[in-house]
Amino acid sequence: MRNLSIDNDYSYPTRGFMAIVRIATTEVQVGDSVYLFNSAMDADRFEACAATVDVAHCEQVHPPFAKRSAMGSTAVQFTDEATPAEDGGVYFKVVVEGRPVRCQVSLDALQTHFEGGTGARPVDAYYLGRAQIHAAAEKMLRKQPGQTVVIRSSDIQII
Repeated sequence: MRNLSIDNDYSYPTRGFMAIVRIATTEVQVGDSVYLFNSAMDADRFEACAATVDVAHCEQVHPPFAKRSAMGSTAVQFTDEATPAEDGGVYFKVVVEGRPVRCQVSLDALQTHFEGGTGARPVDAYYLGRAQIHAAAEKMLRKQPGQTVVIRSSDIQII
């Protein structure tokens, strides 16, 4: 195994050949794990790191806010589509087992966790907290595949 010299001339062993897949702007899959990040920039840094050195090193240098198994029994894919809901929250589209499912995050969740209380538009707050919202939605969808999900403030985990 060869070593690469990066990050202030420290050497780290390469991680071999492991598939890296960008699932969404804030989600990166490496092998059997999906890493969730607060921003696309954080995901970019992690992805670039994982392409050159051992993923364990990347988890320390560019820590994700969450990590989950990519091997779920239900295929869940998030789209970038988000629209205002009638009650002030935000609708977003998820594809579960090939079928579109309309999900919603409540206005209260957006205001409580994602700067929605500072006057930000709910859709902007959604994009700011998209990684945590998607993590909550996926957890709920795996329990109830194909059913509409409404995410409340108590469903969001901030790490």
